[in-house]
Amino acid sequence: VDRGADLRWMSQYPHEAEICFGPLSGLQVIRTRVESSVLVIEVRLNVNMVSMTLEQVVSKRYKVVAGMCDNIMLEIDKSIKGDVWTTLCRQLNDDDGKVKVVIHGLAEKQLSKIKARLAEDFNTDKLLLSEMQTALSVGSGVRFQRAAVLDQAA
Repeated sequence: VDRGADLRWMSQYPHEAEICFGPLSGLQVIRTRVESSVLVIEVRLNVNMVSMTLEQVVSKRYKVVAGMCDNIMLEIDKSIKGDVWTTLCRQLNDDDGKVKVVIHGLAEKQLSKIKARLAEDFNTDKLLLSEMQTALSVGSGVRFQRAAVLDQAA
Protein backbone atom coordinates (compact mmCIF):
# COMPACT_ATOMS: atom_id res chain seq x y z
CA VAL A 1 0.00 0.00 0.00
CA ASP A 2 2.85 2.39 0.68
CA ARG A 3 4.50 1.95 -2.73
CA GLY A 4 3.27 3.11 -6.07
CA ALA A 5 3.99 1.67 -9.49
CA ASP A 6 7.28 2.85 -10.96
CA LEU A 7 6.60 4.81 -14.16
CA ARG A 8 10.19 5.81 -15.00
CA TRP A 9 10.32 3.34 -17.89
CA MET A 10 7.56 5.22 -19.71
CA SER A 11 8.10 8.75 -18.46
CA GLN A 12 9.10 11.66 -20.63
CA TYR A 13 11.27 12.73 -17.67
CA PRO A 14 12.70 9.49 -16.17
CA HIS A 15 15.01 11.45 -13.88
CA GLU A 16 11.93 12.64 -11.94
CA ALA A 17 11.19 9.09 -10.70
CA GLU A 18 7.42 9.27 -11.25
CA ILE A 19 5.17 6.76 -9.53
CA CYS A 20 1.46 5.98 -9.72
CA PHE A 21 -0.60 5.14 -6.65
CA GLY A 22 -3.70 2.98 -6.61
CA PRO A 23 -7.31 4.16 -6.56
CA LEU A 24 -8.60 6.06 -3.51
CA SER A 25 -5.09 6.87 -2.35
CA GLY A 26 -3.87 10.36 -1.70
CA LEU A 27 -1.11 12.28 -0.05
CA GLN A 28 -1.62 13.76 3.40
CA VAL A 29 0.52 16.77 4.32
CA ILE A 30 2.40 16.13 7.56
CA ARG A 31 4.39 19.36 7.75
CA THR A 32 6.00 22.03 5.61
CA ARG A 33 9.26 23.89 5.93
CA VAL A 34 11.48 26.13 3.86
CA GLU A 35 15.07 25.15 3.16
CA SER A 36 16.95 27.97 1.47
CA SER A 37 14.56 28.97 -1.30
CA VAL A 38 12.80 25.60 -1.55
CA LEU A 39 9.48 24.74 0.04
CA VAL A 40 9.67 21.19 1.42
CA ILE A 41 6.38 19.46 2.00
CA GLU A 42 6.46 16.22 3.99
CA VAL A 43 3.61 13.90 3.05
CA ARG A 44 2.44 10.39 3.75
CA LEU A 45 0.30 8.08 1.68
CA ASN A 46 -3.30 7.93 2.82
CA VAL A 47 -5.91 5.47 1.55
CA ASN A 48 -9.46 6.77 1.79
CA MET A 49 -11.65 3.83 2.74
CA VAL A 50 -14.73 6.01 3.33
CA SER A 51 -15.24 7.49 -0.12
CA MET A 52 -17.26 5.51 -2.62
CA THR A 53 -15.54 3.71 -5.45
CA LEU A 54 -16.43 4.64 -9.02
CA GLU A 55 -18.56 1.49 -9.29
CA GLN A 56 -20.50 2.50 -6.18
CA VAL A 57 -21.11 6.00 -7.50
CA VAL A 58 -22.25 4.69 -10.89
CA SER A 59 -24.63 2.17 -9.31
CA LYS A 60 -26.39 4.55 -6.88
CA ARG A 61 -29.42 5.07 -9.14
CA TYR A 62 -29.59 1.37 -9.95
CA LYS A 63 -29.78 0.56 -6.24
CA VAL A 64 -32.69 2.98 -5.84
CA VAL A 65 -34.62 1.39 -8.70
CA ALA A 66 -33.76 -2.19 -7.68
CA GLY A 67 -34.89 -1.45 -4.12
CA MET A 68 -38.08 0.08 -5.43
CA CYS A 69 -38.76 -3.02 -7.56
CA ASP A 70 -38.15 -5.29 -4.56
CA ASN A 71 -40.54 -3.25 -2.42
CA ILE A 72 -43.21 -3.24 -5.12
CA MET A 73 -42.91 -7.03 -5.39
CA LEU A 74 -43.33 -7.34 -1.61
CA GLU A 75 -46.44 -5.14 -1.79
CA ILE A 76 -47.83 -7.25 -4.65
CA ASP A 77 -47.21 -10.48 -2.72
CA LYS A 78 -48.94 -9.05 0.34
CA SER A 79 -51.82 -7.80 -1.77
CA ILE A 80 -52.46 -11.05 -3.64
CA LYS A 81 -52.44 -13.00 -0.37
CA GLY A 82 -55.15 -10.71 1.02
CA ASP A 83 -58.90 -11.13 1.27
CA VAL A 84 -59.68 -9.10 -1.85
CA TRP A 85 -57.68 -11.32 -4.20
CA THR A 86 -59.03 -14.41 -2.44
CA THR A 87 -62.55 -13.11 -3.10
CA LEU A 88 -61.67 -12.45 -6.74
CA CYS A 89 -60.30 -15.98 -7.16
CA ARG A 90 -63.47 -17.40 -5.61
CA GLN A 91 -65.61 -15.37 -8.03
CA LEU A 92 -63.54 -16.77 -10.89
CA ASN A 93 -63.92 -20.32 -9.56
CA ASP A 94 -60.17 -20.41 -9.04
CA ASP A 95 -59.87 -22.35 -5.81
CA ASP A 96 -56.25 -23.31 -6.57
CA GLY A 97 -55.18 -19.65 -6.74
CA LYS A 98 -53.83 -19.91 -10.29
CA VAL A 99 -54.76 -16.27 -10.89
CA LYS A 100 -52.53 -15.25 -7.99
CA VAL A 101 -49.65 -17.29 -9.39
CA VAL A 102 -50.07 -15.68 -12.81
CA ILE A 103 -50.25 -12.16 -11.32
CA HIS A 104 -47.13 -12.83 -9.24
CA GLY A 105 -45.26 -14.29 -12.23
CA LEU A 106 -46.12 -11.44 -14.59
CA ALA A 107 -45.17 -8.79 -12.05
CA GLU A 108 -41.93 -10.56 -11.19
CA LYS A 109 -41.04 -10.90 -14.89
CA GLN A 110 -41.56 -7.19 -15.57
CA LEU A 111 -39.68 -6.07 -12.47
CA SER A 112 -36.83 -8.52 -13.08
CA LYS A 113 -36.42 -7.13 -16.59
CA ILE A 114 -35.89 -3.68 -15.09
CA LYS A 115 -33.37 -5.00 -12.55
CA ALA A 116 -31.47 -6.87 -15.28
CA ARG A 117 -30.30 -3.61 -16.85
CA LEU A 118 -26.72 -2.44 -16.39
CA ALA A 119 -26.17 -0.07 -13.47
CA GLU A 120 -24.79 2.67 -15.72
CA ASP A 121 -27.97 2.63 -17.84
CA PHE A 122 -29.81 4.31 -14.98
CA ASN A 123 -27.53 7.35 -15.13
CA THR A 124 -29.60 8.51 -18.11
CA ASP A 125 -32.47 10.57 -16.73
CA LYS A 126 -34.92 9.55 -19.44
CA LEU A 127 -34.35 5.82 -18.92
CA LEU A 128 -34.40 6.19 -15.14
CA LEU A 129 -37.78 7.91 -15.27
CA SER A 130 -39.17 5.42 -17.78
CA GLU A 131 -38.16 2.36 -15.75
CA MET A 132 -39.44 3.88 -12.51
CA GLN A 133 -42.79 4.59 -14.16
CA THR A 134 -42.92 1.04 -15.49
CA ALA A 135 -42.23 -0.39 -12.03
CA LEU A 136 -44.84 1.85 -10.43
CA SER A 137 -47.42 0.88 -13.06
CA VAL A 138 -46.83 -2.81 -12.31
CA GLY A 139 -47.61 -2.19 -8.65
CA SER A 140 -50.56 0.09 -9.31
CA GLY A 141 -51.99 -2.41 -11.80
CA VAL A 142 -52.34 -4.97 -9.04
CA ARG A 143 -53.77 -2.35 -6.66
CA PHE A 144 -56.22 -1.19 -9.34
CA GLN A 145 -57.53 -4.72 -9.82
CA ARG A 146 -57.92 -5.00 -6.06
CA ALA A 147 -59.92 -1.75 -5.99
CA ALA A 148 -62.13 -3.02 -8.81
CA VAL A 149 -62.92 -6.16 -6.82
CA LEU A 150 -63.85 -4.03 -3.81
CA ASP A 151 -66.19 -1.95 -5.98
CA GLN A 152 -67.90 -5.11 -7.27
CA ALA A 153 -68.31 -6.48 -3.76
CA ALA A 154 -69.92 -3.26 -2.50
